[in-house]
Amino acid sequence: MAETLKVGLIGAGGIAVQHGIGWLANAPRGEIVAVADVSPVRARGFTRAYSAGAAVYESIAEIIADPAVQAVDICLPHHLHTEAILAAAAAGKAILCEKPLCTAMADAARIDAALRESGVTFVMAHNQVFQPSLIEARRLLATGTLGKPYIARSIEAFQNQGASASQAAADLATGESRWAWRADPARMGGGEVLDTGWHASYRLLALAGSRPVEVMAFMDRFLLADLPSEDTGLLVIRFESGLVGEILTSWAFSTVNDWHFEVMAEFGSIAGNRTRIAHRLHAWDSPAELRNEPAHTFTAEITHFLDVVQHGVPNLAPIETGARVLQLTKAAYQSAAAGRPVALPDSPYALES
Repeated sequence: MAETLKVGLIGAGGIAVQHGIGWLANAPRGEIVAVADVSPVRARGFTRAYSAGAAVYESIAEIIADPAVQAVDICLPHHLHTEAILAAAAAGKAILCEKPLCTAMADAARIDAALRESGVTFVMAHNQVFQPSLIEARRLLATGTLGKPYIARSIEAFQNQGASASQAAADLATGESRWAWRADPARMGGGEVLDTGWHASYRLLALAGSRPVEVMAFMDRFLLADLPSEDTGLLVIRFESGLVGEILTSWAFSTVNDWHFEVMAEFGSIAGNRTRIAHRLHAWDSPAELRNEPAHTFTAEITHFLDVVQHGVPNLAPIETGARVLQLTKAAYQSAAAGRPVALPDSPYALES
């Protein structure tokens, strides 16, 4: 592998800015050498800020055909992920892909087959896996300090008053608004639970360390009346280990303490967010708390991608994790529609009909 990984960024919309920051922070190990977007003006605006001199393309096919591109960073709307992943895999390019993996279980299985056939590296852009409080919580749980975990909660909730098709992406105004495609069920593939809720889902799976076997979900639209799907979801998940998990995710409200997760266990409990982690044994009068500066987790995920590609370190967000999150999410939509629990098969690419 070359000392500097040459990267093609596909999609220069809102989330690409965070990736641009991450690639600059990881230079010279990685460098964006090409950018593709349906809006050349937007792509050029991105290159001026994050990748001066990068080639600009208008299609997925063009950027993947560029022989200088060794890896791709996919920052596209949900419905375009499958096409981009399959094309990149066929071309032998390493792949970093924003969430969600894709929008259909059948596509997830196609992606898995293509990755196995090509042998390319694939990493999900699960940036919050690298949040300092989550890293510490997983370490403490692994040591057995808290004993057997009983209940785990994962929370991704904030009041998203800007979620409107009329809103334009800041500094990238010439491209379609990120809320235009999010208001289109065919392109979105779901609602808030599939989108922002994806973070809460992979965080819960990271804490649980066990396979989810059943989900009961409740969804509603409390605030964003112009969206065709839910803006809030509450999921209760039973895990193979016996752990009971809960996901609360919303664009309608925030929570009082702004915790991202809580775990209640045999000997104590733990909670964390972007800037602190609190740990309390049940006999203690008050918790011990550790504070940290907010980490730019997108930079950390790109560092990890480079470590996987260049040095073969264990992948913390492989295709199987993305497929499992998609399975859980799709089952949650089934549960909310039917008003009953839905079982999750052992294969992450299967789902109860």
